[in-house]
Amino acid sequence: MKKQVFSFDKSYIETFARGINSTYTQNAYQIMLSVLDEAMQNICALRPVVTDYECQIINECLNNAETQNSSLDIFMSIKSPQLELGTIKFNHSYFKKFVNRLKLAWNSANQNKQKKRWWKKKKQEQNQKTTNDITPSKYNFQTFKRELMQELAKRFTDRTMLYISNYGIVLLCNEDLGMNVNLFIGFSNGEKFTLFDEIKLKLIYVEFKDREKNLENKKVRTNNNFVVALRIFNGLYRNIYLKPLNQILLESVLYNCPDELFEDQPYDMFIKLLNFINASAMQTFNSITDEQKTINQDNLITQSAIYDFVTFLKYLAKFL
Repeated sequence: MKKQVFSFDKSYIETFARGINSTYTQNAYQIMLSVLDEAMQNICALRPVVTDYECQIINECLNNAETQNSSLDIFMSIKSPQLELGTIKFNHSYFKKFVNRLKLAWNSANQNKQKKRWWKKKKQEQNQKTTNDITPSKYNFQTFKRELMQELAKRFTDRTMLYISNYGIVLLCNEDLGMNVNLFIGFSNGEKFTLFDEIKLKLIYVEFKDREKNLENKKVRTNNNFVVALRIFNGLYRNIYLKPLNQILLESVLYNCPDELFEDQPYDMFIKLLNFINASAMQTFNSITDEQKTINQDNLITQSAIYDFVTFLKYLAKFL
């Protein structure tokens, strides 16, 4: 993992501890909610299969622990059993279609030129018959994301670039909105959510469950120094690796640290927390979303994120 040349002292840590003004983040979030509402109204009018949706902030912006380079990460949960079913059917049939395409390609390569020309003409005729009309049974997650991206693009200037990501849509809208936005999209099943991994072509089941309740309890018990610790670790990680830290992982790790470690001033608190975490078996820590799970059992925390975080902690320990 590539990192920047780095050193820190007490003043450096205290700078991160103070945080930044979250007013811009909250304004950006309210604008995005308004834009999403307009876009979804148009989609719901066209596709009655989409019945309702909800949004929530899921990264460091939720705790006012963002850095100057933080994006606004929003989780958008859609209530649409039919859309979810269409995605499941697409997922189940994908590999069968893929094998069939391989067979067709192999057979075509061994046909003579006349047959190849006939096949090309036939495919062109089939493509001409294709329309933009999509039957509800074939409406899936990929189609929804494309339509939502098109609707969002109408509501931003040419200075904003949008593209489809693995789990949703990315909006590079720093000039229009003041910060970039990562929109994660999943299906809602009560407290549980389903994400579709377009790279691995599989459904992932996640839940935020007790996250907000546990966060609020920890903030109260530590006199909000828990948030100060989040700011410090986020700021350091972002400045060293130029990318965000998995927030569910960081919250989980700090949630498992004893409350008394949060009692000192920012620099001393940070040193104590760093020493405690490095001396602990982090894989045994409970997840912030569900204390019945370890961080290794939470689908919101990837193994690569854990590995990067452990590497980050070892790197910081060199400066102590």
